[in-house]
Amino acid sequence: MNSLKSLVERGEEECTHLVALNLGGYLVHFKTNSMPLIAELTDYYQFFLANEEQQNQTPDKIVTGLQCLAQEITGDWQVKQPDPGKLKIKEHILDVDGGKLIYKVLTGLHLLFKGSERFCFGPLEDHPNQVVNFINNMHLEHLLLPGGQLFHASGASLGNNGLGMAGLSGKGKSTLALRLLQRGMDLVSNDRLVVSEQASGLLMQGITKYPRINPGTVINQPELADIVSEENLARYNAMTFDELWMLEEKYDAFVEPAFGCRFNLNAKMRMFVALDWDRNSSAPLKLEQRDPRDCVALVKNIMKSPGIMLPEASKRIPEAVVEPYLDLLSHCDFYVLSGKVDFDQAADEIKAIVQKYA
Repeated sequence: MNSLKSLVERGEEECTHLVALNLGGYLVHFKTNSMPLIAELTDYYQFFLANEEQQNQTPDKIVTGLQCLAQEITGDWQVKQPDPGKLKIKEHILDVDGGKLIYKVLTGLHLLFKGSERFCFGPLEDHPNQVVNFINNMHLEHLLLPGGQLFHASGASLGNNGLGMAGLSGKGKSTLALRLLQRGMDLVSNDRLVVSEQASGLLMQGITKYPRINPGTVINQPELADIVSEENLARYNAMTFDELWMLEEKYDAFVEPAFGCRFNLNAKMRMFVALDWDRNSSAPLKLEQRDPRDCVALVKNIMKSPGIMLPEASKRIPEAVVEPYLDLLSHCDFYVLSGKVDFDQAADEIKAIVQKYA
């Protein structure tokens, strides 16, 4: 069994392969001993690779990833209890000198946060999506440090004017965002936004996390058909609407080639849409402007505490509370989407509103 110190030293010695990323002006160098992982990250971040000049600049953050067998680190591990409404225990936490070590129960990966040091180790090649999340959290924390609140929401923009969208899991937030991209809008973020008040209004900032979409979204968006095999596509087409809705299979939707759009990581948040519709409803779809203070239950679905993966930001925001969100949302047009689920009608109505802000 290796000690944490010996693993860090091994990472410093072995992790000589590099991918340099430019995440909206935030430069990250990811170093690893795994060429397959470099290939995965190069493909995932293909539209965010740093140019030659940026590669030679001092990065904002260096992240090291040691590909190795799952490790057992002894110590007084604390179990992180699941978030409200969740059942699975996903992390254990260990205090180490000057920082914290997080063990990801489901994957066997370890993540070290110590001062400015960010180090992950374990079977990284088996879980590249978790490495992507680890890198993106560096960017997210950078966005949160000057101020603002973390929104559990997606965002889309038309030019520099955009909207945020949020709803409980299964409400179709990602699918609605893709319908907006289909209509010529750009993606600001899939699942996390940092929203702050500026002199010119609300600024929303996103991270480079592609939508994780379900099979129902794939078969209803012809632009995405190439991301699944013909065999799976036939299987999905044979399923009922309810079966597709409940199916837990996810794919990364690379929006640039699929829709001819781009990630626009910074935009004005001119409106926000809370998804309160119901796929079992027969009532007409309604997009209605409301006062966010009359919709506190919906606003609470938007709130997100930084938590253990964003240790510096969590010092400023130990726990998300509703009042700052209500204050921010009062500075944009707040809408509630209710009635039956109709992605095309909703996307048409939302885009028509956004166009008026130009």
